[in-house]
Amino acid sequence: MDVIAIIAASAGVIVLHHLGIIPETYVISILLTLLALHALQEALRGEEIKEDIKTIAKNVQATDSEVELIKPRELLVYTEEFALKNRGEVWWFNACCTMFRSQELFDRLLRISIESSKTTRIIFVMDLSMKEAWERDIRPKIEKCRDREKVQEPVWCNIDESIAFQMIDVGVGKEAKEALLAFWGEPFMMELGSKGQHVPRYLIHVKSQSGLISRLQDIFVKCRLKNSGSG
Repeated sequence: MDVIAIIAASAGVIVLHHLGIIPETYVISILLTLLALHALQEALRGEEIKEDIKTIAKNVQATDSEVELIKPRELLVYTEEFALKNRGEVWWFNACCTMFRSQELFDRLLRISIESSKTTRIIFVMDLSMKEAWERDIRPKIEKCRDREKVQEPVWCNIDESIAFQMIDVGVGKEAKEALLAFWGEPFMMELGSKGQHVPRYLIHVKSQSGLISRLQDIFVKCRLKNSGSG
């Protein structure tokens, strides 16, 4: 509308000039004044638009992603913080027992969860191939932990899935779970030396709003019930 008004005013000035009412010098001055006013108005409007954009940006919150990739340098600290978020049961599925051969890894990945006052129970569903490593590398360390009774006897079975995960309860007043998911093999898991020790290189943090959570729960419960015969 402002542009139309300026065009109309300019046309009116030109008509008045042709009618001999306004001298030519006045016409040029008036037209230049109108153009200057228009330019000034557009500049002010541009600043208003910028301020509006800033205000909108401040008030728009980015939606949390459903999954997050955890890089190697972040793994230990992230896993410790993840364990401390637990508010109930901890589920371990298809983990590599040999990675707990290191006392430091055991303390930072498992002991912290066992001795947390907010952990109620820890349940393992493990592949049969890990039974010897469990007895050798994990059970003796668990026996030395405070609140070791929280750790249930593992459910042993043949697991076909090429995934491993740790799942925790994060809900307050309602069920909500999150998981740290790994895949067997490169690039997500690396083998150390020639003793078959596998350690995660990358983890995927699956958050409570992700549809993957219910699928992982189904896998865990199905394997657990099929091989334990109990809930």
